[in-house]
Formats: sequence, C-alpha cells, structure tokens
Amino acid sequence: MIKKPGFYLLPIVFWASIAIADYKNDIGYQALQIQLGANIPTGDGVNVVHVEASLVEAQDHPDYPIYAPDTLNAQFAGKIFTFPGEKASTAPSGHANAVGARFYGKDSIAHGINNIASYDANAWLDGMISPRALAPVNAGRIANHSWVGKGDTISETTLILRLVDRQVQRSEFIQVVGMHNGLSNSPLLGSAYNAIAVGRTDGKQDRGSDAVDSLYAAGRTRPDLVAPQSTTSGATPIVAAAAALLVETGHKGGFNLSHGSEDIDGVGTVYNAERAETIKAALLAGADRETQNTSIADNIVDYRGGGHQTVNGLDDRYGAGQLNILHSYEIIAAGEQDSLEDGGDANGIGLAGFDVDTAFGGLASNAVGTYRFAAETDLNLQASLVWSLGISNDLSLTSTLHDLNLELFDITAQHIAAFSASSADNSENLWLSLLSGHHYELRVKSGAISPFSWDYALAWHMRPMQSAPVPLPSAVYLFMSAIVGFGWRVRRKCLR
Repeated sequence: MIKKPGFYLLPIVFWASIAIADYKNDIGYQALQIQLGANIPTGDGVNVVHVEASLVEAQDHPDYPIYAPDTLNAQFAGKIFTFPGEKASTAPSGHANAVGARFYGKDSIAHGINNIASYDANAWLDGMISPRALAPVNAGRIANHSWVGKGDTISETTLILRLVDRQVQRSEFIQVVGMHNGLSNSPLLGSAYNAIAVGRTDGKQDRGSDAVDSLYAAGRTRPDLVAPQSTTSGATPIVAAAAALLVETGHKGGFNLSHGSEDIDGVGTVYNAERAETIKAALLAGADRETQNTSIADNIVDYRGGGHQTVNGLDDRYGAGQLNILHSYEIIAAGEQDSLEDGGDANGIGLAGFDVDTAFGGLASNAVGTYRFAAETDLNLQASLVWSLGISNDLSLTSTLHDLNLELFDITAQHIAAFSASSADNSENLWLSLLSGHHYELRVKSGAISPFSWDYALAWHMRPMQSAPVPLPSAVYLFMSAIVGFGWRVRRKCLR
C-alpha cells in the first residue's frame, strides 16, 4: 500500500497584481497573431488543471484552505470551474487570480480555455496516490503549478516526484511547474524529470534539480525555459498557456499533422503532435536564445556564455531560453516528419517540424534516427530531443531512464558539427549556425550498451542566421577532433 505523505507547500511569491503587463510581443504571440489572424489557436477544447498551495498553511486553521480563484472576477467570465478536492476554498486566493489570469483568463493567450479544475495542492497530490495512474478528473491535458515544496522525508519527496512523472508518461498529462524565485531546497515539483520547469528571464530563480535520492539527484538542468515575468508564479502560467495553444493545434490537426495517436482512458485520442514529449520538445526548440524585450528590462544577451553551459546543450540560468510561441507553433504546424530509418522523405526534412518514434533503441527497432537536410542559406538551427523517465504502473513505481544522444553531422565537411550527450538528463539540445550549401544529418542515437525499446520526440526549427551561437566548450572540440581527425580551426568555423 502507498502511504499518503506529509509535506509542506508554499505558493511562489507573486508581487504582481492581476493586471497583466504587455508581455505578448516578447514571447512571439503578436507575431503569431499577424501570421494567423482569426485562425490563431486560443486553447479551445483543452481542459486544464490549476493547482495552488493554500495561502493558509496550517491544515488545522479554521480558514484552511484558501486556494481557488475568484470565479466572479471579470477575467474568468464564462469559464466552467470544478473543485474536485474534499475541502472547498474558504475564500478566493489573490495568488490564484493572478496565475489564472495568465493561464486561461480573458487576457491570456489561451483565453479559449473554458474547463478548469481548481485544486488545493495537497488534495491534488493525494489524488495521485494510487497503485495505477488515474486519468485526470476533467480529462485535463495541462496542469499549472505555481508553488514549491518538499516532503517531510526523502521517501515522501521521491514518492511524489515518481507519481508526477508517472502521470505525465502514462496519461500524457503535461505538468508545467515553477522553480523557486531564489536558491532553495524545494524539489517539488521542479526536480521531476517529465515536467516542464519554468524560470524567469533574469535567470535569478533556483537552478538545477535538488538532491533527493539516487534517481532524483542534484545537478540536472532546471529550468527548461523562461518567460518574461518578475516572478516564476507569473512566468509559469504563460508557458502553460502556450502549451495549451500547441495542444489545441496538434489535436485539431489530427492525422494531417501526426502519423500516429494513442487512446488514453479518461482522456481520449492523443495525437503525436500533442503528446507531452512533443510539446516539451517544441517549446525548447522554439525558445529564444537572445531577446530584445519591451515588457521588462531583463534580456538574454550571453546565452551559454561565462561557464553557464550545461552538458545537455542548454544554459543553467535560462534552460532553452525565453518562450517564443511563434517558433513553437511553427514546429507543430509543420507536421510530423519521419526519420530515414522509419521511411522518411529522402529529399529531407523541412525548416521546422517534429518526429515521434514510438519504438527506438535497437530492440527490434532502429538504434539511430537520421534526419537529412540541406542549408540553402546560412541558418541558425535549434533542435531538442525529449524522452520520458519511465515509472511502472504498479505499487513498485520502478523507474527506467534510458540514455539517448543527439548530434549534427556535416555531410559536406564529413565531421560532427555538434553533439549533446548528457547521461543525467532526459533532453538533448543543439544550437548552432549552419553553412550555406552544406548538407547535414540530425542523428538521434542510443547511448546505451544494451538494446532497448522506448519512445522519443524530436523537434527542430531553422531560420536565417541573425547572430552567432556561443560555441561548445573547448574540451568538446578537442574531444571531437580526436574522434574525427579535424582540427580546432574547422570546429570553430562551423559553429561560429
């Protein structure tokens, strides 16, 4: 039997009022509006879950819990709220109002979301404690968590993290979680492998996963990406709203965008374009590595510079960079494009797109996934490979973490232009310049000795070169030089 844990939870401090600053231009939303006009996705048909830590912490306090948004607030007019927890909110939560306004309110980019399940965090976590993964109560596809915390014991914390990771993997239930606004030891929920961890564009939030046990170890790359807000409570629902736009696009696109789907009990049909791994990969591959914000003073100006490079190709302050919904939308809208091993187009992949391989690893399946293309002009490439930590659907909650790698091979110059090969993370990422006239291959490779069978999502986005990506560390160049026999000067030219 799984024991219900005790834990402490804190809402992430939110100094902003419910009035929403004009961040939409900074995240590419206004550019998306210009491109799509009335056809822009709004989150229509995407059911969501809004999880909040109670503003009153003590469960024996007469005012406990206070967690729900004010359903009479003008931001939420016409929305349908349900409150599945055992205890009703004793009063509206101002924190929940501000989060909800950015997630699904009338001024949100996902203002078409109409069905919201509102939970106290304790009740939501209690509801996951089951021998098998349970379907989201409202067939929800996305949950927002603008709170942090930890269990009373190590075993309680790891139990919660495993349950969250299982929910993403088994139910395609996307978990968008905020990092603490400063350095802390708060592994819930930012240390979950399968969640999308969100930080701030100033990069001053907590960084890296917290040490819990041998599986949930310290030092994995967190956050995954950032948004232009002064608190992570404000940044997280903006990313959750962006995820809703992508889920809607993938679902309504059906088999026009996807080559496969899965029927999930209590959720329905989930197409490859809207899977949790695909959405995460598209958000990472679409993010801005450099910014020129107008809504805040903070900008990303030295991505992967000054010792901030992570082994999986990101920046330890900003993850993949700042949310850009235009680029991420272009990835999903370009549709699924198979690897050559799975019958992909021999003429190559497009400038943007994604692929989901549901059987990869060499066990009665391919151990390499190849995506060939030509650079007709100088381009910047951003590519992200994402796969889930597996958690068994039984009482043991046994974990499985496979090792996948991502590289770019320059066919014209006959050398590896870049690679990402972290043994600790479950994403690999590339960001580099491509030379006009060169032919390339993106390659997904197994990093394991023994064959296995697992699924992954790969997303990529290429656009005309505007600035030079920061090169990989010199040690990586030297290692690559030893492998393929090309000198430092060649590496530097290729990645400049």
